[in-house]
Amino acid sequence: MKTQLIIPLIVLMLLVFHHTSGKTQNCTLSIQASEGNIDGRTNASGVQPGDTICLLPGQKSYLWITHLHGSPEEPIVIINTIGIVSITQFYYGIKFDSCSFIKLSGKGVGAFSYGIHVHNVDGAGMSIEGLSTDIEVEGVEISFTLFPGIFCKSDPDCEFNSTRDKYTMRNVSLHDNYIHDTGMEGFYIGSSFYSGITVTCDGKDTTLLPHLIRGLKVYNNLITRTGWDGLQVSSADSSCAIYGNNISYDSESAELNQMSGIIMGEGSVCDCFNNQIQNGKGNGIQVLGLGGNKVYNNLIFNAGRTYLQQYPYMNGIYVGNQSTTPGASFLIAYNSIISPRDYGIDFRSATTTGNQFTNNIVMNYGREVSLGTNISMVNNYTLPTLDQTQFVDLNGGNFDLKPTASAVNAAVPISLMDLSYDIINRNRPFALLNDIGAYECHDPSLIAIPEGIKDPSIQLSIERDYRTDVLIIRYFISAHDIVQIGMYNLTGQLIRMVVFAKHTPGEYVEQVDIGNLPGGIFIFRMTAGIEYISKKIQLCR
Repeated sequence: MKTQLIIPLIVLMLLVFHHTSGKTQNCTLSIQASEGNIDGRTNASGVQPGDTICLLPGQKSYLWITHLHGSPEEPIVIINTIGIVSITQFYYGIKFDSCSFIKLSGKGVGAFSYGIHVHNVDGAGMSIEGLSTDIEVEGVEISFTLFPGIFCKSDPDCEFNSTRDKYTMRNVSLHDNYIHDTGMEGFYIGSSFYSGITVTCDGKDTTLLPHLIRGLKVYNNLITRTGWDGLQVSSADSSCAIYGNNISYDSESAELNQMSGIIMGEGSVCDCFNNQIQNGKGNGIQVLGLGGNKVYNNLIFNAGRTYLQQYPYMNGIYVGNQSTTPGASFLIAYNSIISPRDYGIDFRSATTTGNQFTNNIVMNYGREVSLGTNISMVNNYTLPTLDQTQFVDLNGGNFDLKPTASAVNAAVPISLMDLSYDIINRNRPFALLNDIGAYECHDPSLIAIPEGIKDPSIQLSIERDYRTDVLIIRYFISAHDIVQIGMYNLTGQLIRMVVFAKHTPGEYVEQVDIGNLPGGIFIFRMTAGIEYISKKIQLCR
């Protein structure tokens, strides 16, 4: 009788293990809960590019990853397996030191979105330092830290190895993490002292230029209840994108000069888009960059409303003049700025030219806008009070536009900006023209074709052939015209021009080989004369 009971129990345990463990990891090296070091000179000396290091579940005080190097083609993956890895009760949580081409993932167990949890740390939750570069981090939860949640830079010191002329941090990707209840910033990326930091070496004060970051992506992170800024990026002067982040209750400590949902600090040139920033004490978005920064498709709600001091002002968007390149420009477009405590936008960048504030919604503001003479304010929908009839469900947090809203089909074209998606990655335009603000209304009533009206003059459809890994592009044109079909990524970069030729009326088919493309969301935009249409497709790898 005992044997009959034991066998079903073993089977049940195996089924539970299989359900919770997700895909099986091919582990080159397994790190026990009792181990805190992954050292390429000692316990990980046999790990090669492309190998996988598995973190076994349990609690540890810290995780120090040092002298570990993958390659551009084959990064080393460090991933949790079987269960959650808990890191707590030390003066730091996870530290990357002298590493390159590493991916740290907390997505090794399908049941858990954040399989690595750093909490209750008397320092930073994670640091990427020691001349590390080409690091990716996903699926990590960090909470209750004394300092920032994630700290990413190598400060100059008297060894002079991390100065701007010696070292550049490249290709850092921080995504799909959950950062909350931090003593300081949620993310602190790059040096705030772009113009130089004073270091005392051999009794002498020396001004050193900190390193730059090139190739930075910070996206799809959930950030809430930070003591200081929610997300800060500085000294990232090219290929920088901050997008898809959800930030709430930033700047809870009300520390002056450390109060914003997102701050693009000195030395930054970033695209900041598709972020949701709500209920923070600070400015929604603060821009102190070099110029060339683009801020679009963001929702900013209740910025500064809970900050009780009269000064400084807390605004939806603030643009300063700290490190700006003379003659550069800023583009601020298609944002929904709802209920800022003070200005919808306070623009104080005096040395730039050709700045644009276009197609934004600014509603229920303390003060409308504060603009200099060097920025054009065009086609914005501004209202001093809150008009709930414009939105689907404002009280429920749904800021999508109703089809009858004044902002629908009301945007104007912006030079050098062909925006084909909204804040939640739906196609723009849905109907005739783009909508003002971050959201594009997709109510079917907007595209109903009245009786007696012919079908649209251009049509576009996209389907994927999984057998050959190609996209099949079918399109129709009703008149003689030049047709362009371009493939774009979510930053608006042209990936491929599929069609650019004169056409006679009719139906056409093109194929696009996508075998070498990474996974992600791509936009196809077709134009013919003054007509245009966009379609979105997601490639899963």
